[in-house]
Amino acid sequence: MSYILDALRRADADRERERGAVPGLHAQPLAPAATLVPRPRAAIATGALALLVTAAAVGWALWRWQAEPVTVAAAAAP
Repeated sequence: MSYILDALRRADADRERERGAVPGLHAQPLAPAATLVPRPRAAIATGALALLVTAAAVGWALWRWQAEPVTVAAAAAP
């Protein structure tokens, strides 16, 4: 809903500028370009999850690789 309200405010501000009128007390200022770009939170979360899964798999593989099987030497029969 806030996206809709922001779009309506920008449209009002654009109409006021197109009329060439001097901005009044209730004029809507333009938002900086940085606030208009949504942050890719889903991409960051997906990347963090992929990194965590990869680190867990590598850790598990290293743990399994270092665990050598125990060999029992058979005693020689007399």
